[in-house]
Amino acid sequence: MAKAGRKGFDRCFHGIITRNIDENGDAVFFSKIYVKRYGFNEVLYSSACDPALDSRDLRDKLGEQLDELVLLVLDYGLTKMKPAVEDYGEININLN
Repeated sequence: MAKAGRKGFDRCFHGIITRNIDENGDAVFFSKIYVKRYGFNEVLYSSACDPALDSRDLRDKLGEQLDELVLLVLDYGLTKMKPAVEDYGEININLN
């Protein structure tokens, strides 16, 4: 679950969290959250990996990252910004 800020339970979104192990044996968490309210139709992705943290702290870190992403989308219009694109010949890179 991701929410808009620490007390943003009135604007919370649910998605998928998966846990994997990297090549060093450390836990890696991935998440995909759907923001489909308030005029938005977005999918947010995030991941967290830190060998110094245990699984519980790593899940908390991922949750904090997702909360920040929801705030950026809902309150600061991250996905509504005009894209800043660099043209590298055959490849265009979005800098947002």
